Amino acid sequence: MTRREPAGTGRFIIAALLLCFAAGIAMAAGPGDCRGLVRGLLKNAPAAGGKIAVADFSYADGRASADGEVIAGRITTELVELERYKVAERREIEKVFTELKLQGSGAIGPNSIKDIGALLGADWLILGTLTELSRGRIEVNARLVEVGSGEIMGARRVKLRKDWREKPAAGEKGENSFNDGTELKEYDRAIRTYMDKKAGEEKRVVKEPPPSF
Repeated sequence: MTRREPAGTGRFIIAALLLCFAAGIAMAAGPGDCRGLVRGLLKNAPAAGGKIAVADFSYADGRASADGEVIAGRITTELVELERYKVAERREIEKVFTELKLQGSGAIGPNSIKDIGALLGADWLILGTLTELSRGRIEVNARLVEVGSGEIMGARRVKLRKDWREKPAAGEKGENSFNDGTELKEYDRAIRTYMDKKAGEEKRVVKEPPPSF
């Protein structure tokens, strides 16, 4: 005698499989990304104009890690691709932090924010902290601060999947590693060239010849 499955069992199994598949995709992509983070932070900011600087993120427990630098770099890339704001170069930000003897963005006070903005000519500063989660995930707590007033213009919390390696094995290169600083210089040069080009386009005035009668 053939055993009959209860009605709807097949549909339930298919739905469960689809749910597991969708969860796997979500885990592969991560519960959040830098693009969504940037758009969330800029929700209450002016539509365009001004200059933004992105400080390296730091772990709340004070550990030394390159994760904050990688995440800050990706946020910077997203800002450049928006083509709505001027973006401070990573190398200039590092120089300013060294000059002010600042090591991470987690404990930066209002006075330091004003100093950073003045030295970089920035109107806003993106900064925040990191928290390590399970299964290779990192929680990012980010804030967009207006340099002049110290007011928080936007805040966003997302969870990112760590898809980079801090210290590649000898002879190997991680996804976000640079070889003897050469590729880092090329990266900075590419961003600088792009920003110079955009600035040139904004200043260029096209004069139309007067109509002839």
